[in-house]
Amino acid sequence: MVLATAAACGVEEPVAPPAPTKGVTSVSHLVLPFDAYKTTPEQRAVLGNAHNRLVVRCMRKQGITIDPPAESAAAIAAVDPGNSRRYGVTDPDAAKRHGYHLARPPSPDTTGAWAGKLPKHTRHRLYGTAADRGCLDRATLALDEGARKADWPWLALQDSLTLEQAAKHPTVTAAVKRWQSCMSQAGHSYPAPEAAIADSRWNLDEPTAVTEEERQTATADTTCKWASGLVAAWYAADADLQNALIRDNPDRFAALRQNLRQRLARASRLLSEDERRQVS
Repeated sequence: MVLATAAACGVEEPVAPPAPTKGVTSVSHLVLPFDAYKTTPEQRAVLGNAHNRLVVRCMRKQGITIDPPAESAAAIAAVDPGNSRRYGVTDPDAAKRHGYHLARPPSPDTTGAWAGKLPKHTRHRLYGTAADRGCLDRATLALDEGARKADWPWLALQDSLTLEQAAKHPTVTAAVKRWQSCMSQAGHSYPAPEAAIADSRWNLDEPTAVTEEERQTATADTTCKWASGLVAAWYAADADLQNALIRDNPDRFAALRQNLRQRLARASRLLSEDERRQVS
């Protein structure tokens, strides 16, 4: 269940593992500078559960009792691929088993599934209207109260832009040509990795429709990505762009870090208070 917004996603402050200094050789090395400002599954569970508690309180004030499903850090981690698919399919083991399909199932729409079963009046109070905020929005505002303002949508946008801009770097475009040659030798004619994963033969909308041909192609794709230096080149260009943004926008990133720290502290206090209240 994800009642919290994406901005609140995210009981300690996130710190990314150190990135490799001599290039990357496996998916475990794909640690980017922005990762230090993103939340871990444990943190997202804390924020989500605190948000749920605030929603429950808000609804109770209106005479309505609800019991939203608890957030699970393990469940969140199970559907989080990290950076393993940032440059397309790059995990050899996942390619062998799942082809171009997601190695992990997509996150279920538990909010809609749970809320959809509630009475209409309850859903109205939960979601509210343009003129009257519902308890979901009110809970988000309460969790953010007192926290330093931070532009999370800006970070998400920059995260996408560095990926796109890095793809145009000369070292990356040169690596794509080597990838193309490698794939051609393996019997697969694609102009770029995007064309391989977008092949109409792969039914990516159907989780169980993974053919042996897809597995073989994805495995060749992954092998060629590493052999051609494409992953390493793309990662290096991506990391350089992110480091430059962090260096050139110290106030923005300081605000992001402080905002998250304050919301996590508030969420942790709220959950502790709720736990003590239940015990007493």
